[in-house]
Amino acid sequence: MMSIGEEEADLIKQHWSDFFSKYNYRTAINFLSTQYPDEKSLKVSFKDLYDFDSDVPLFSSNILQSPELYLGIGESLVSENMPQKRVADSRRVNIRLTDLPDKGVATDIRNIRSYHVGTLISVNGIIRKNTEVLPRLQNAAFECQVCGTINYVKQERGRQDEPVRCRNEECNLDRTKTRFKLITGESEFVDVEKIEIQENPETLDGGAQPQRITVILEDDLTGRLFPGDRVIIDGILKAEQKRAGTILLTEFNVYLYTINYRKEAKEVENIHITEEDEEAIVELSREPNIIEKFASSIAPTIFGLEMVKTSLVLQMFGGVRKTMRDGTTIRGDIHILMVGDPGTAKSQLLRYMTEISPRGVFAFGRGSSAAGLTAAAVRDDFGEGRWTLEAGALVLADNGFAAIDELDKMDDRDTAAMHEAMEQQTVTISKAGIMATLKSRCSILGAANPKFGRYDQNKTIVDQIDFPPPLLSRFDVIFKMVDVPDRNNDSRLAEHILKAHRVGEIFRSLEQNELSDVEIPEEKGFKPPIEKEMIRKYVSYAKSRIFPRLSDEAISLLKDEYVTTRNTGTDSIPITARQLESTIRLAEAAAKARLSAIVSYNDALLAKKIVDYYLRDVSTSNGELNIDILYTGMSSKQRNEAEKVLDIIKELKDEKKVADIEEVIRVAISRGITKENVETAITKLKNQGQIYEPGYGKIGVIK
Repeated sequence: MMSIGEEEADLIKQHWSDFFSKYNYRTAINFLSTQYPDEKSLKVSFKDLYDFDSDVPLFSSNILQSPELYLGIGESLVSENMPQKRVADSRRVNIRLTDLPDKGVATDIRNIRSYHVGTLISVNGIIRKNTEVLPRLQNAAFECQVCGTINYVKQERGRQDEPVRCRNEECNLDRTKTRFKLITGESEFVDVEKIEIQENPETLDGGAQPQRITVILEDDLTGRLFPGDRVIIDGILKAEQKRAGTILLTEFNVYLYTINYRKEAKEVENIHITEEDEEAIVELSREPNIIEKFASSIAPTIFGLEMVKTSLVLQMFGGVRKTMRDGTTIRGDIHILMVGDPGTAKSQLLRYMTEISPRGVFAFGRGSSAAGLTAAAVRDDFGEGRWTLEAGALVLADNGFAAIDELDKMDDRDTAAMHEAMEQQTVTISKAGIMATLKSRCSILGAANPKFGRYDQNKTIVDQIDFPPPLLSRFDVIFKMVDVPDRNNDSRLAEHILKAHRVGEIFRSLEQNELSDVEIPEEKGFKPPIEKEMIRKYVSYAKSRIFPRLSDEAISLLKDEYVTTRNTGTDSIPITARQLESTIRLAEAAAKARLSAIVSYNDALLAKKIVDYYLRDVSTSNGELNIDILYTGMSSKQRNEAEKVLDIIKELKDEKKVADIEEVIRVAISRGITKENVETAITKLKNQGQIYEPGYGKIGVIK
């Protein structure tokens, strides 16, 4: 706090007194005195302070430039009306400013500079981690070890300050140096919590590293913010000198001392949409082929993949999140997985979708930090040796979009937590005494590579990737992206790629010669019909204002198709209720894309077309849909045959508890199972850890 004369301090105090009287804050102060110490904060609107500038010029500006001084004097004036319980009590009262303007106050974390130190700023971001709430010594009571007198010393954040001398004059006459003992029972403490806030991912330019800043919360602000929360912190930027052991350095660390905070409750980032933008959005939604137009705007340099791009458009809009009367929630977010060969543009699609989504986070399956994809309890310097909670990618993407590349290389801990994150859309942490549930309400777009580099069409998708089948079943749509040679398709693809490179070369040449208004005929094929910024605004508008409901025609279609498909299998289960819910979410997204309040018959038809397309690709056995292939890696028939083979092995095992493979195959064939299916069943049982091969031609059962 800057030092001023007593006369100037009295003048500021008088200004505060006049302000409280003029804007009827006296009633709030009197009510606060009756609730103290349960309530310790007085909310003051900055709009009132700005209006008060007509009586006291620059009063509000002075508060922004010297907040510690001005707010400190205002708080001391309010505290005079508060009852004092003990001698040590400082009658602490906090003035919490509300309605702060953006102009001159709102500051990006990466733009914080030395001239901001000591001023009031507002920082917007997402909480990355927090510590537990701890007591901090505020007014320390020290007992003189000579005469027993209690000495009170106000404490600042950091090192503890002790009395220089005893306040008992007689004691000081007798001894030049006195020892003191801290009496915690007579001292006053205040709750304190430290959090780390990071820039919102959607505000970053491509490839930029998000900046972070430490934030200190005290008193009644503690224990209310958690990792994943998006907040605006209003606070005083303070500097703390760095140390190298006991040596003080000339560099300082900065942190934000919180005056107040505002938590964002909106589902979509508040992208500024003007009246002109709204008119353009509504006009665009009237086009009959709007979904196809959006699909063409996704990565136009990538050839084909129409069905994949259409599904990505619907994922961007998402379905409707429902909360029932009993508190049950039904997710509306759509999860999509792409599995396929190298060079099929999976990673490029992920990057593109992260850029155009209003709130997107890009991550890799194996996170570089301990938090990885979900969340973790970590022990580092931030918590000063204590355990802190750190949010991972899915928590940071709450109410947004998460693109995860190399999903098959996910950490085992994250694999277990992903089940909850995808369906319940929460992440629960129970470690080191920390028990917390964080929210992860986001759409997940994942990409995975086959185990052996290339996708084998003769094997099931479960055999292709290191991914547990129960987690695989939580994806609404799964695309198999296979690179198969085809003369006509390869010709079109090669022509598309070569033209894209030529357009890029021409652009580079024009930039070198500083030419920008030259028209390139070939560019039209690579220019998206809808620009990225318009897509972001359109999606933001649709997600915040359009909540479609199913029409009778759509319900009738989805019901009939579900019942018909369920009863087409002979000895298999074609689909489950999960696929029906996926179809509903996709249909709702199609209605959102049209800005329609009603899910039409055509919306349901498009959703059914996408689900049928992916099911035919990943869960077909002998021409029939069989969802067991997706859930377990085996069809119902294969699973029954595997069980019969296991029974045969148990029947034929000898005293050494092993059986001859040739004998097992012979008996199985006599019971109606083909040799090929027997060998497949034996391989499956070995992979599942139910049998083992102790020697050549022998097989045993694992108990």
